[in-house]
Amino acid sequence: MYKLLLSAAAIGALSTTADAQALFGLEPFQSTGDLYVTDPGTDSVYRLFDLNLDGDFNDPGEVTTIYDEDFGNQTLGNNNGITVASNGDVFICDTSEDAIFRLIDLNGDGDCYDAGEFTTYFDGDPLVNLSGVQMVSPNKVVADQLGVLWIAEANNGSGGTDSILRLEDLNVDGDANDAGEATVYYAPITSGSTGDSIPNDLVISKLDNRMYYLEGASTGFIGKEVFRLNDANFDGVIDPVTEVASFFAPPAQANTPFFWSLTQDELGYFYIADSGNELIWRFRDENADDVVDPVTEAVIYWQGTSSLIWDMAPATGGGLFVAESQAPDRVLFLFDTDGNGTIDPVTEVSEVYDDTISGVVISNPRGMALDRKPTINFQPTIALGGTLNVLHLATQGDLILNFYSTATSAPTPLIPYGFLELAAAPASGLLYTAVADQFGFNTRGIAVPNNPALVGVSLHAQSIVGKPDRFAFTNLSTTTVF
Repeated sequence: MYKLLLSAAAIGALSTTADAQALFGLEPFQSTGDLYVTDPGTDSVYRLFDLNLDGDFNDPGEVTTIYDEDFGNQTLGNNNGITVASNGDVFICDTSEDAIFRLIDLNGDGDCYDAGEFTTYFDGDPLVNLSGVQMVSPNKVVADQLGVLWIAEANNGSGGTDSILRLEDLNVDGDANDAGEATVYYAPITSGSTGDSIPNDLVISKLDNRMYYLEGASTGFIGKEVFRLNDANFDGVIDPVTEVASFFAPPAQANTPFFWSLTQDELGYFYIADSGNELIWRFRDENADDVVDPVTEAVIYWQGTSSLIWDMAPATGGGLFVAESQAPDRVLFLFDTDGNGTIDPVTEVSEVYDDTISGVVISNPRGMALDRKPTINFQPTIALGGTLNVLHLATQGDLILNFYSTATSAPTPLIPYGFLELAAAPASGLLYTAVADQFGFNTRGIAVPNNPALVGVSLHAQSIVGKPDRFAFTNLSTTTVF
C-alpha cells in the first residue's frame, strides 16, 4: 500500500533517511479526483470538478477560480507548474516571481484569499532562503509521498543553475526557506551557455523508485531526451558523470521537438508531450535494462493537429488529461478504449473542457495536476472481538461522515457527490464523524463485539468527505468478521 498510509511519526522518521533509500513517488494517486489548472495568461489557478457526473467540466459551476492575482495579495507572472501533495496542499512554481507558492483552502469557501491560504513556500532569492540556493526559472514542481518537493529548474542567462532542486520543510513551519531545507539534487554538466540544459519536467518512477527528468536543451550540447538519475552511493545528490544515464531519446520527427511535459501512469508507462510535432510518446522499459528501445518499447501514442500541448496528468483506471493552449483552449481526455496502445484521434479523444463552452475562460492552461479522491481503507478481515482499524485519506481539515451497511448496491449517481455504493439494510447508518489532520489522515479503531453471530458478516463503509465548497464520496471498503 502507498507510503501515504504512514503515520505522521513514520513520515518524520523516513524523511530523515530518504536520501539513503529509494525515492517515493506520489502520482498518480490510488484514486484521482478533481483537476487543478494553473494559467499564466490570467495569473490564476483553477479547480475543475464534474458536478453532474457527465464526464466533463463544461457545465455551470464546474470550474472555479481558487486564486486570481487581481484579488489576492501576491502577484503572479508565469505560474506554469503545479502539483498536489498527499495532504491536499497545492503548490505552483512561477518563473517570473522565482518562487514556489503553497495554496490550501482552509475554510472551504472555494478560494485561497484568506489568511494562511496562499503563502510563499520557497523564495528563490539566495539572500532570502537561508540555504543560499538560487532559483530563477522553476519549470515544474513535483511532490513525493514524504512531503518533499522536487523542482525542475533552468538558468535564464542572468543567473540560476540548470538543476533539480530538493525542498523539504524540516521544521514544519510551512516553508522551505530555512537553513538546509533546499539542496541541489542534480546539476547537469554544461559548457556554460544558456540553453545547454533545460530541465523541463521530472517523474519519480513507481516501477523502480528512481528519478527521471525531461531535458529540453536547445544548443545541442545535451540531447533532448529523458535521463535516469540513480543515487548509487546514497549520498543524497546525483554525480553528473557516474549517476546519470540516457533512458529514452525519441526518434527524430519532421519538426524540431519541444518537450514540455513528462508523466507516468499507474501501469508504469511514461508519456512525453512534443508540442513541436504535436504528438505524445508512450514508452516503458519492458526488459528492465534501464534504457528504452525506441523501436520495440516506444510508440507515438497520439498525433494531434494544430495542438500546443503544455502538460499532461494521468488518471486512475487509465486515461490521460492533456492541457492544450490553442484556439480554443481545451483540456482533452485520451482513453485507449480498444487497448491497442495508441489513441484514435476521432473515437478516443474527449474535450472535457473548452473555453468556448464553459462559463469560465482559462486563457492558457499551462500546468495541470489531479488531486486524490477521498479514500477509506479497512483491513479485509477482522477477528471476532478484535479492533477494526479505519483509515481515511483526505485533504487536511476535511470533515468526514462515515456511513456503514451490511449490504451494497450497484454504483448509483448521487449528484454532486459521486456514486453511492451502500444499500439500505437493517444494520446501516452513520458510524462516526471525524476531521482529517494536517497530514490528510484520520484513523479510528472500532471494537468488534465478541458475538459469534457476527462470524461471516461483511461490513461495508463509504464516507462523504470534504469542506463546504466540495463534498465527495470515498470508495467502498469492506471487511469480513471471522
